[in-house]
Amino acid sequence: MSDKYHHGDLRNALLEAVGEIIQERGIGAVSLREAARRAGVSHSAPAHHFGDKRGMLTAFAGRGFEEFGQRMQVAADEVAEEGFQAQLGAIGIEYLRFAVERRPYFEVMFRSEMHDNTDPDLKTISHDSFGVLMSVVEAMGPEELGGAEPMHVAMGAWSTVHGLATLWLDGALSQFTDEDLFTLVQGVFDARNAS
Repeated sequence: MSDKYHHGDLRNALLEAVGEIIQERGIGAVSLREAARRAGVSHSAPAHHFGDKRGMLTAFAGRGFEEFGQRMQVAADEVAEEGFQAQLGAIGIEYLRFAVERRPYFEVMFRSEMHDNTDPDLKTISHDSFGVLMSVVEAMGPEELGGAEPMHVAMGAWSTVHGLATLWLDGALSQFTDEDLFTLVQGVFDARNAS
């Protein structure tokens, strides 16, 4: 048994174990027992914190959305003076970076069959992360929106980047390097702005 558990931080240790399992063996290998074994605690400990596997993956997804939202907000803030298009590009690139760098989270966050997407905490956290994109789009003027509704622009941007991230993780864009892909995302947003 590993000795990852430190008093008072069992929940975190178990969620770290979930990430390790997914990274090494995929989502299908996640179980309460395996998370407990990796965290170095009794096999009943995860049930005390999460109830069941779905509860544990719900908490894991929430943790992912929290980091995801924070990273996109930082990216948008860093280029705020460059305008809305730069912010959209920065959010898109950070979205992709998160998918690549934090793949275990990404693989659970958008798979509602794996977690309880009706969980109030998860709903709030995931809504807040989407809110980063929405706040940038809603601040655009009519000319920048090109007459489109803000929600339509936000959903189009999200769908585009999520699609690229999924294609990349599935190996369909293996001809690109990470940096090529980030350039591609920026190019997609630049082309959208030019149209």
